[in-house]
Amino acid sequence: MKIIVVMPVRNEEWILEKTLKAISLFVDHIIVADQNSTDRTLEICRKFKKVIVIQNKNRFHISSVRKQLLDAARNFEGNNIILSFDADEIPTAHIIDNNFLNKLKKLPPGSSLLFQWINLWKSPLKYRQDNSIWANSWKPFGFVDDRKSDYNFLNVIDHAPRVPASTLTNIYKFDFPKVLHYNFVDYDRMLSKQAYYRFTEILQRKNTFLNFLKINLTYFSTKDEYNIILKDLPLNWIKFYVEKGIDLLNFPEEELYWYDVEILKWFEQYGASYFKWLDIWDIDWEEKRQVVIERGTKDLPKDKIKDPRSFYIKFYHRYLQPLLSYNSFLYKIYRFLKKL
Repeated sequence: MKIIVVMPVRNEEWILEKTLKAISLFVDHIIVADQNSTDRTLEICRKFKKVIVIQNKNRFHISSVRKQLLDAARNFEGNNIILSFDADEIPTAHIIDNNFLNKLKKLPPGSSLLFQWINLWKSPLKYRQDNSIWANSWKPFGFVDDRKSDYNFLNVIDHAPRVPASTLTNIYKFDFPKVLHYNFVDYDRMLSKQAYYRFTEILQRKNTFLNFLKINLTYFSTKDEYNIILKDLPLNWIKFYVEKGIDLLNFPEEELYWYDVEILKWFEQYGASYFKWLDIWDIDWEEKRQVVIERGTKDLPKDKIKDPRSFYIKFYHRYLQPLLSYNSFLYKIYRFLKKL
């Protein structure tokens, strides 16, 4: 029985080397599906003997990526353990414990593995521990392959579980390891990333107020710090990695992300006013445009990007959306109506 990690990536230079170093310590193979990276992602992958790179040409991260990764993992015989991590996720060092690994290898085929998802917040040493969706969150991060289970296909960005649905009927929950999520450590990067997701979703739907409202509600939680509570990260969770020379305390600061460049191209194609209802205007897009111009990137807006929102749209973004925060009464009503 092998332990195989599958990972979709696109332009993850900022953290990928740290992630691959950590994961290489406990797995047999890492299968990376690259989605047309333009940074050093592929160069970093080539440094690791355990990494196998496959190319994925889909523009958006949809279920077909998971299907492609699963097919590649099944090139290895047996009922292997398949773990699914994103590039900005690293399991705590408990995962290298032999007792835990032995428990994994005794699980029956067709079962899934449930780990706690720890969201680090604006620091690699602080994490959310409150009543938000970013705390006390558990996700199925892997499964024991029965070589029969498969994924269903979706036409939009995939928010479905990372494991085949059939494995969710036989779940094994583990208190340790936990999975550290570094997405919010660089908060500016996160804002650009979430803006990119908003853009990709609206461009796959009709340009209606209702769709803008749905997208804003879906992604508002990434900015929701209502009654936020932060806890110190126990250093023993990462001590082993640090001793192995993996720096999980320092990350590069950037003034421009690849998400920004893609968004600026959409501004050129559709115009800023097309996206006035999207909650993406806490980012100074004109400042981003100036940085990109200095770097000589083509297909960008030739005119200055001005905030196209009216007073009422600004009021909605700034004051009405917080009323729909995860813990608010209105949001609970929204979640109830969504289930109907």
